[in-house]
Amino acid sequence: MNKKHVLVSLALGAMVATFTSSKEESKTNIYLPELETLCEESLVGGGQISEDSLRGKMLILNFWASYDPMSRINSYQLVRLGGLYGEKKFEGGNGLQVVCISMDTYKSAMQKAIEADGTEEFFHICDLQGEESPIARKFDVNRPVNLLVSADGKILARDFGTDMIEGVLSILAQ
Repeated sequence: MNKKHVLVSLALGAMVATFTSSKEESKTNIYLPELETLCEESLVGGGQISEDSLRGKMLILNFWASYDPMSRINSYQLVRLGGLYGEKKFEGGNGLQVVCISMDTYKSAMQKAIEADGTEEFFHICDLQGEESPIARKFDVNRPVNLLVSADGKILARDFGTDMIEGVLSILAQ
C-alpha cells in the first residue's frame, strides 16, 4: 500500500468515525434522490441545477448565511478551493462543484454577500426560510456548515473547516 492510500485511509477513517458516532447511518450517505432534490430547487438567479452538473463530481454543500462572519470567511476559502480543484480528477469522478445553500431570510443581504465574496460562479439556492428551510432539514442542518460529498454520493466530511476539506481534496486528487 502506498503512502497516498495510507493517508487517505487515515483521514477518511477519522472523519467517518467522527461523523457516524454522532449521526444515524441514514444520514451518512447522500443518495441520488437527495441530489435530485438539489436540482429541483430554484437557483437565486433563476433556473435550476442540471443533474449533469453534479453527477460524478466532488461536491461541497455549503450551508451559509450572510450575517454569519465565519460563513463569509469560508466563502473566500471556497472560491480558492474551487479554483484549485474545479477541474481536477478524483476517484470515480471529475471536478469539484460548490453548491451554496443560504440560510438567509433577506434576499438583498444574501445577494450583496454573494457579490462581495465573489461566489457568483457557484450554484446558489435560497428559499428565504432560514433555519426552517426544508432543504436544510433534509440534510439535517440548522446552522452554517460544509459537507464534502464524494463523486459516488458519500459524505466524506461534515462540519469540517475548509482546511480539513482541502486536505482531503489534495489527497484524493489524481
